[in-house]
Amino acid sequence: MNEPITVVPRVIGAIIVVVLQIALAPNIALFGVVPNFIMAYVLIVSIVCPDQSGPVFAFVLGLLFDLLGTGPVGAMAFLLTGVSFLAKRIFMLVNNDTLFMPLLLAAISTLVIELLYAAFMMAFGAGVSALDAFVFRALPGTVYNFLAALIFYPIVVRFLAQPIQQQPGTPHLR
Repeated sequence: MNEPITVVPRVIGAIIVVVLQIALAPNIALFGVVPNFIMAYVLIVSIVCPDQSGPVFAFVLGLLFDLLGTGPVGAMAFLLTGVSFLAKRIFMLVNNDTLFMPLLLAAISTLVIELLYAAFMMAFGAGVSALDAFVFRALPGTVYNFLAALIFYPIVVRFLAQPIQQQPGTPHLR
């Protein structure tokens, strides 16, 4: 029997992440790289709860990031929507109940988003060179955002992942 999906914990988490993005992220920038807590949260939620996260969730949070930042408006919304959709579909195919698969998928997704965002920055005339966009922003940003995803992973698993429902008549395993 399926339980009704509640959006309240995800919305509370999204509000907390947006506040962290506004208040904390600019203050912990390293070498000009600001962490993207919104991206890390959206990716982890889409991987941990693939049946609960939809494209609207990723699009709205990506648009908030775009409006808060200095990059092209709509770029992060587009990237988060597409990559989080692909990440959750891939996770549903290769899920093997280990910690390795979600973290590997989060790392690859973070790298893809950072590289494509750097390409958007160059294409829309943000005044950055290819070396600056890819080497000094995308690669360190990938590492920084993956570390944020590592922090968000156990929190999202604890508060958002639904426990596995046991079928009636099956023995309880400890």
